[in-house]
Amino acid sequence: MEGLQKAYRSAMSQAQESTAKLSSFAASLEKNKSIDSASSPSGLGSSSALATDQSRMLLSRSPRQFVSLWTCSKLCAICFVAGIVVGYTLKRRVRRWASKLLRRLKDD
Repeated sequence: MEGLQKAYRSAMSQAQESTAKLSSFAASLEKNKSIDSASSPSGLGSSSALATDQSRMLLSRSPRQFVSLWTCSKLCAICFVAGIVVGYTLKRRVRRWASKLLRRLKDD
């Protein structure tokens, strides 16, 4: 039980650290966006092409790598379908197991 509590505490501290990092990253992005829009009077500066790309970016890894919304959507759809297939398979197996168990109990 103590090991479980330690694991929970460490997971919570890591989650808080990552939340703080993400919030500071988001704040820096907002700051850069406001600086870019202030530097060009028409709002069509050199960063306007990047702003549309950044709106579709969910997680930044390095300057040229990112996880797009489309990639996340595909992964979610695949995991959802796999979960449905596994669920139905387990449901059938559990029903068979329960019916065999009930037959054995009835016979005894």
